[in-house]
Amino acid sequence: MRRRRIEVTGRSAFRVLSMPDEAFYRRIGIARRLTGREEGNVLVVVALSMAAILGFLAFALDVGNALVVKRQLQTAADAAAIAGALEIQQCAAPACSAMQTAAAKSMEENGLANPTVLTSCASSAGTNLALTVNNGPCALGASDPNFGNTSYVEAVVTKQQPLIFARIMGVKTLTLSARSEAGFGPPSACVIGLDPAAPQTILSNGNSDLEANCAIADDSQSGTALLVNGHATLESTGNNKGISVVGGDLINGNPTVSPTPTTDAPSVPDPFAQLPEPSFGSCNYSNYTVNGNSTTTLHPGTYCGLNINGNSNVTFSPGIYIMNGNTVLNGGSTLSGSGVMFYIASGQWIMNGGSHVDLTAPTAGTYAGILFFQSRTDNSQFIVNGDTTSAWQGALYVPDGQLLLNGGSNVAAYTFIVSDTILVNGNNTFTIGSDYSSLPGGPPGHGRVKLKE
Repeated sequence: MRRRRIEVTGRSAFRVLSMPDEAFYRRIGIARRLTGREEGNVLVVVALSMAAILGFLAFALDVGNALVVKRQLQTAADAAAIAGALEIQQCAAPACSAMQTAAAKSMEENGLANPTVLTSCASSAGTNLALTVNNGPCALGASDPNFGNTSYVEAVVTKQQPLIFARIMGVKTLTLSARSEAGFGPPSACVIGLDPAAPQTILSNGNSDLEANCAIADDSQSGTALLVNGHATLESTGNNKGISVVGGDLINGNPTVSPTPTTDAPSVPDPFAQLPEPSFGSCNYSNYTVNGNSTTTLHPGTYCGLNINGNSNVTFSPGIYIMNGNTVLNGGSTLSGSGVMFYIASGQWIMNGGSHVDLTAPTAGTYAGILFFQSRTDNSQFIVNGDTTSAWQGALYVPDGQLLLNGGSNVAAYTFIVSDTILVNGNNTFTIGSDYSSLPGGPPGHGRVKLKE
């Protein structure tokens, strides 16, 4: 029931006003109470939203920091893989201590000191900072095209990264890792004159003919680093053809030089710079002489002087021959041998004209593809002669001396000439092939180390 109030106006007239009843006031109270509850709910929602926002912000900050660390790990993994690959030829076994040390040192240089060094894909679980050096790669299993190939080094860097803001959500650490692979690229040239200071690192005279189915490189900085005289021929052919000269060239007379040399070119690294020199002991054979007109088989060992007289037929059994003294090969002889490597420790290799050579380097092991290796401290001249059907299959490596191509030809499937300086004389046509099918590992030696993945 509604109550009414009677109001008397100034003219004594009556005006009846309607007053709200109790139900009306009850409705107003309920509305006020509901309004109060909505305000409280908003505060709760805002508080919960702020917690979520702070959680996402914390996550974003930790993820951003983790990405920075991830980039650091990738840089360190790349450096470790390259450092390890540079030691490949120094290792007698995969992932040797020298390789591990080099890789760990590169980690330190990239701000990640004292990692736990592991090998052969060993587990790094529970390790704060780990470097795993795999030679060959194994982390990706058979899906890696270089899986198990010891010509490549794989570095995997793993780090337990502490989290700061995400701890409020119960996440304390994040495992980060980076992986990289490195290996040597193939040599960029198969005729290389190494001496950067020689007036002429490659010199062709007379009617000589040097034809290489590969690139030719001259590392001399001299203005006449490459000198070709008379009617000589210097030619580079094949898919990798080119003649590069760090310094300048000088073409005299009417020679054939093809293609036109590229001067002011970058130097080409020594493809055998990491090749270890073989160790040896006392003489097994002193001043050994092969009599003329005889047939003889020689065996690996240390020869302190070797003389092969004319018209002899000498077969070298497979293995490493240490020549520690002059080696004189007189004309008219035949030298043959498969799987042989000659290390010139001291003295000179002197080969007189008219002989026939059929020598093939080993196809496996440390000296795969290396036929002659003259000591890096021996600056003697290495003289190559032979008849028109001779075969020098392998690398002729004379890093501190001069290699003299003085006559004869070459019919070998492949040959490398890497020498401090190279002199081509006479009327010979010395052909350098590039058929490496007999070498399971491809061409001997290495180019620059490159990241593969």
